[in-house]
Amino acid sequence: MSIYMHTLTSILILILIMLLVVYLRHKELLKQENGMLFSWLVLQVTLPALIFSSMAHSTMEWHYLLLFLIMFASEMILLVVAWAIGRMMKLNRPQMGSFLLVSAFGSSGLLGYALISELFPGNSSVLAEAAFVSELGVGLPLFTIGVMVAVYYGSSKEGEKNLLASALPFFRSPIFISIIAGALWSILSLPTKGVFAETLFAVTHILGSANTFLVTLIVGVLLKFGSLRDIIWIAMVVIILKLIISPILVSMPAALMDLDIWQLQVLILESAMPSAMLSVVLANRYGCDANLAAKLVFVTLFASIITTSMMLKLLS
Repeated sequence: MSIYMHTLTSILILILIMLLVVYLRHKELLKQENGMLFSWLVLQVTLPALIFSSMAHSTMEWHYLLLFLIMFASEMILLVVAWAIGRMMKLNRPQMGSFLLVSAFGSSGLLGYALISELFPGNSSVLAEAAFVSELGVGLPLFTIGVMVAVYYGSSKEGEKNLLASALPFFRSPIFISIIAGALWSILSLPTKGVFAETLFAVTHILGSANTFLVTLIVGVLLKFGSLRDIIWIAMVVIILKLIISPILVSMPAALMDLDIWQLQVLILESAMPSAMLSVVLANRYGCDANLAAKLVFVTLFASIITTSMMLKLLS
């Protein structure tokens, strides 16, 4: 299967699951209130397990640091641009929080890594770089700065929480602990074989495997189609920023580096992914506009069917 067909298939599967959840909510088998429970499970259980397992099995290479800096810089630029546009659009605080999250951060772990695994099957170097870019280049900023943004804009009053105060709970969270534990496991070359290690990673693998499904459930229970036309301009801005500007920002400095074609493709694919579904989780958990975040994630999923392949062809 080509990378383009795999992109289409992966995105369509997620869309179909979301639509199924919307139908189940319509039949009152699932309720919007269930989103809080699903969010708790993701942030406290499945996501930490996925992060730890992925990072512990990755081989840390110091030259990956430059790739991380490229991804990080592009996300910070997108945050600043999105903030300026949000101010011009006069978004309220909960809307601004969700708008910033979906504009800057992508589904690198849920979609990007899967696509790269399909494109380069069995290539340990490619998969190691993809894991590093996915977990650290995209995941780490989302789980740190993204959490701060969600907490700050989810608070009821401007200035009620400063960015430092918003950051402190993250450093006590299972996500941060899993990042540190996974990085240390990899750097210290701790064993991944043996009774204890194999049992540990079997458990984290099972828990981590549930992450994508739970995140999709969250988007589905919060997704409402009735007012999609009311956010058309916000959606257009997010599509341009996340699906078009983001891969361009990454490709510009990467083009000046002595990178293999597959390294450039990894960066472009990771940056061209639709908005992170975990944005909905963070918005729902910390009081931003989770309904808006769910709609924008759904819209970028649809749009990425065209834009991902297009940006990969144009930039690599």
